[in-house]
Amino acid sequence: MKPDNERKKYYNEKLHQKKKRLRAHLSKELRSQLTKKKRSLQLRKGDTVKVMRGPHKGKEVKVSKINTVARKVFLEGTTVTNARAREVFIPFSASDLMLISLESTPERKKMFSEEAFKKKKEEKKEEAKEAKNPQAAPKALKPEEAKKPEEAKKPEQVRRPSETRPPPPIPVKPR
Repeated sequence: MKPDNERKKYYNEKLHQKKKRLRAHLSKELRSQLTKKKRSLQLRKGDTVKVMRGPHKGKEVKVSKINTVARKVFLEGTTVTNARAREVFIPFSASDLMLISLESTPERKKMFSEEAFKKKKEEKKEEAKEAKNPQAAPKALKPEEAKKPEEAKKPEQVRRPSETRPPPPIPVKPR
């Protein structure tokens, strides 16, 4: 088909068709635990994903919200301060993300072996133990982390166009 027809079809899709486009690639570990061969899966709130492109590349975070109409995914901890000094989530495209761990649903339980969901349950148990016993010894640092000094984390700021360049000169008419 012609590109203009494809574009028209993309923007005029119905809601259930737009939802089908919110799919992300599966990590190799998840793909190995599948009963049927699949490469991607539809995203859900609560899934853990890895950002593959953009300034947040490499971060592993949970999906906090999905906007089906705009085909955008919002992740926990990826925010920017806007011009009104409000914290706003950064929208991500589903194609820029990779699924690492899943939120369990009946449909997904049919597709995956039990191992895919056990890892997540074990992590929750460990977090609960740490929360109950805060005086426990801290985890040993990896050799790479021990060598690197901790970087000071500064919140990202969005600059308004007026801050980046001077305003244009105002033309003056002679009388």
